[in-house]
Amino acid sequence: MLTILPLFVLAILVSCLLIASWPLLLHRRLRPALAGLTGTGCIAGGASLIALLVSGVLPIPCFTNTASAQEDTKPAEATTAPAAAPSSTEGSGAALPTPDSRPPTPDSPSPSPDPVLEVPPTTEVIIPPGRPSWVDQDPQTNSAGIHTIPVSSGPYKRHIDALRALDEQLGKETSRYIAEHVDSDLAPTLLRIDVSTIRRDLVKSENIYEEKIVSPTTGDMHQIHALIEVDQNFRTGLDEEWRRVRATSRLTQLGLFVGAGLLFIGSVFSYFRLDNATRGYYTGRLQFMTAAAILAVIGGGVFAARWIHWL
Repeated sequence: MLTILPLFVLAILVSCLLIASWPLLLHRRLRPALAGLTGTGCIAGGASLIALLVSGVLPIPCFTNTASAQEDTKPAEATTAPAAAPSSTEGSGAALPTPDSRPPTPDSPSPSPDPVLEVPPTTEVIIPPGRPSWVDQDPQTNSAGIHTIPVSSGPYKRHIDALRALDEQLGKETSRYIAEHVDSDLAPTLLRIDVSTIRRDLVKSENIYEEKIVSPTTGDMHQIHALIEVDQNFRTGLDEEWRRVRATSRLTQLGLFVGAGLLFIGSVFSYFRLDNATRGYYTGRLQFMTAAAILAVIGGGVFAARWIHWL
């Protein structure tokens, strides 16, 4: 259907073209050209038809039926050939048993399926025993008021890399706790608690656990765990330090506003004093200078406010 439809549409288009151009084709001057085109078209059409039939694009019914019949008879002959083989030995008086008619012997075991080997997953990471229970715990506060935060470095090939990653995680978790405790994101930056202070005050020596895990892809890996313990003494010192930082910030803010007010009042006072001294001869120039001074005070105050932490 898919090969006949384009030919049918092409035939309709050619027929319409011939009907529309028929009066022109009957003209006396166009008859020699029409005859030449007709002969060339017939030759080209015949060659194209033969090419389509040979290539198999246009199927020939008789040829395809004969080929399909031959293909169907080949498997039948192949299947009947083994069955006819035992009949040739009828004259010898002994018949060969067929595979289906052979009785099963009790000694021959039945074929068993191939054994399936259980392969362990390759992504399993072997963790040695002895890991403390606090490694897999969530941050919590015990009955004594001590807030515990477990920290892990993650697996690294080198031990020094695991130590660096542990220090980085200690700083991040401590900063997060400080920001939540004082309710300010600027607190970790202003209080500036370094890693050495965290190791000295918040991490005990018995709360550091080092292990060597086995990865199927990279081999032996170093991993270090630590437990941060924040007690009430640390929180009290943290609150006192934060109050001191806030007091310093508010005093700086007050100094900024007082300084800007004094400069504004001084600019206005200087304008009236100079205008009175010059008896009004330079009033326009003094007004321009006073406005410029006020704008300079405002711009300097805005620039200085950017360096002040508004707590």
